Amino acid sequence: MRKKREFVDGAFYHVTSRTNNKIRVFENNLGRKIMLITLQDAKDKFNFRLTNFCVMPTHLHLLIKPEGDTNLSVIMKWIKTISAKRWNFTHGSTDHLWGDRFYARAIKNFEEYGAVMEYIDQNPVVAGLSSSPEEWKASGAFYKKNEIYSLVDFNLHDKPKDVILLP
Repeated sequence: MRKKREFVDGAFYHVTSRTNNKIRVFENNLGRKIMLITLQDAKDKFNFRLTNFCVMPTHLHLLIKPEGDTNLSVIMKWIKTISAKRWNFTHGSTDHLWGDRFYARAIKNFEEYGAVMEYIDQNPVVAGLSSSPEEWKASGAFYKKNEIYSLVDFNLHDKPKDVILLP
């Protein structure tokens, strides 16, 4: 039996999800575009803040804060289902796109928030996909550098005052 997830109202979460068998689904522009459009559609459908993200070839990172009555599990189920349907449609496939269920960890304080922000930014650099975070177009770092705030809810001059301090 799976362990029940515990969520904290008002918290930011570092969410990750891997593709099935670590298949490089988002390696090309089409795969990444499907994921970016799905994330934007999720933002239009659900009430949440997305302060950082990175779409890697085999996985996804989100720094997300559900707001109001919005449930993180509902958001992630929708994102994973819709991205799989779109990917399968464009590839004439019926395969499973995502592996196990998503991982989510509540951010405890501002220092941890900053560390997760940096970790997400550095993912494509560490993987050798870009020489700087801002070069990876499927990332919050690229969106922030180019002041594209349709998907990312983060202004470089703002501080996340609403990071909840957890015990």
